[in-house]
Amino acid sequence: MSLVRWILGIHTTTPVLGLALLPLEPGLGETRSQSWWLDREMAAQLHPCLKVFLAGQAWSQIAGIAVALGPGSFTGSRLGVSVARLLGQQLGIPVFGYSALAVLARQVWQEQGSPPQPLTVAVQMDAKRGERYGGVYRVTEEGVAAEVADRLWEEEAWQATLRQWPQALSVNAADFVDSAPVVALAELARADFRAGLRPQWQEVLPLYGRQPPIDLRGLNRTPPPQRERSAPSSR
Repeated sequence: MSLVRWILGIHTTTPVLGLALLPLEPGLGETRSQSWWLDREMAAQLHPCLKVFLAGQAWSQIAGIAVALGPGSFTGSRLGVSVARLLGQQLGIPVFGYSALAVLARQVWQEQGSPPQPLTVAVQMDAKRGERYGGVYRVTEEGVAAEVADRLWEEEAWQATLRQWPQALSVNAADFVDSAPVVALAELARADFRAGLRPQWQEVLPLYGRQPPIDLRGLNRTPPPQRERSAPSSR
């Protein structure tokens, strides 16, 4: 009997940390997820929560990592992507990154009934300064396709876009701020993994929507090897 292999989901773009383990083969193993309201404690508590959640789990059985890229919290997006990249690099496994708006569209689709029918979802998120992050997605059993790629919008332009998609179910991310749709995230990665996709960890970068307050271009570089320090000479 072969060992169950898993997709590990990491969602950190809201005040809620969401972690999930989803069996790569549906029906072989039980999906497990957990969430923690961390807000400003995300940086301090992400690693301890991950350690508790994965206690007893063999790293060799994790086949891929799924991570929400943003938009959302700058700090949360950066942390989640950094951890996912590190795990992907160390374990030699693919890392799947998805827009948090696309993941929310998938979550909304799942809640429409059983079995869910294809659905067009327009997702918006307050970006402050009178602007919104938004995108329009077509969601099916196979995954999520962007009809209108998510980006930063002026309010008037976003409302004009919504008028062009009258059939779309309009969703505001503010209504889901207390949750992290991490199972939906992991399911997107499982579908892509089973379709043969194997994205490398270097390809995954945070999706901020606008320039973050600090320069994070270093995420796109592999850290140089450490140099050995020579022992101090004795006199």
